[in-house]
Amino acid sequence: MTLTHTDIRAAAFEDAARLGRVHVEAWRAAYRGILADDYLDSMSDIRHAAYWARILDDTDRAVGTFIAESEQNGIVGFADCGPERGGQPGFGEVMALYLLPDWQHRGIGRRLVGACAVRLAAEGFIGLAIWTLQDNPARGFYEALGGTPSEMRKTDIGGETMVEQCYRWPDIQVHLPALPNHR
Repeated sequence: MTLTHTDIRAAAFEDAARLGRVHVEAWRAAYRGILADDYLDSMSDIRHAAYWARILDDTDRAVGTFIAESEQNGIVGFADCGPERGGQPGFGEVMALYLLPDWQHRGIGRRLVGACAVRLAAEGFIGLAIWTLQDNPARGFYEALGGTPSEMRKTDIGGETMVEQCYRWPDIQVHLPALPNHR
């Protein structure tokens, strides 16, 4: 694969199928050895595409989904954000951040988080949260972005109880320069 420049843009309904594929491929790569192989192998591009189609078709949905796209390779990653699901007042959340393995460690994840932070700030959110599995090898990425580990919670994934760690940025405005949305 030739790695090329990527653009960040808002996702459109027509992107749902590719988002489903990236979602599944990214989970299989990131969570192999953490989640059960049977669970990861049972993930379906079609089910995840339908999930993203419902999200992207919801015109009342708060905030948005951004994709990283290469002219030669199409969609290589994406991020989704909105109000924090835990209900922390004033906090927005990056609820999904997925990149294909060959596109990681190239600044694309930082740019996707930046796009979410800019949008969340424009919507009036003052803080940012990202929840991730405690065993996620990408936790260092959130720390490098300046996220502070905070609370933890249990979640069920594929019939297994897992622990999630929250990373918080209490002031989005302070971190906007560190989270660029530009090329």
